[in-house]
Amino acid sequence: MQSYIWVVLIGLVGGMAVAIQAALAGIISDRMGLIENALIVFGSGFIFALVLFLTFRAGQPRDWSALPWYVILAGPLGIVIIMSIGYGIPRIGLASTLTLIILSQLVIGAVLDHYGWLTIPRPMDLPRLIGIGLLILGTWVVLR
Repeated sequence: MQSYIWVVLIGLVGGMAVAIQAALAGIISDRMGLIENALIVFGSGFIFALVLFLTFRAGQPRDWSALPWYVILAGPLGIVIIMSIGYGIPRIGLASTLTLIILSQLVIGAVLDHYGWLTIPRPMDLPRLIGIGLLILGTWVVLR
């Protein structure tokens, strides 16, 4: 039970970080541009990750060869995410942009789960379909 509480707390902290990072990325994009936003966010993130990597000696390059080739797409997809956020926030606001991002995350997550692509299989069932329907309805309400 204690580890579950930590997972929930860490998930909540991650969600708060997404909202704050998105707001900051919106400011950068609005004042400088989308590509500059990606460069600043990922450049500073790279430096921070490198400091953590060197400080804690996390992993070894030889361990990386065990990864499938397609995991490298995480980096470019991160740029798509941050540029989408940076584009949306100055135009429709933080809550609307995050609502669209969250809806698409959960729908794609449910599809990936259903087919077991990149994750453990969890077939689609009626409660999940109802939940997705409610998410779509909620997104429509937020965007109005």
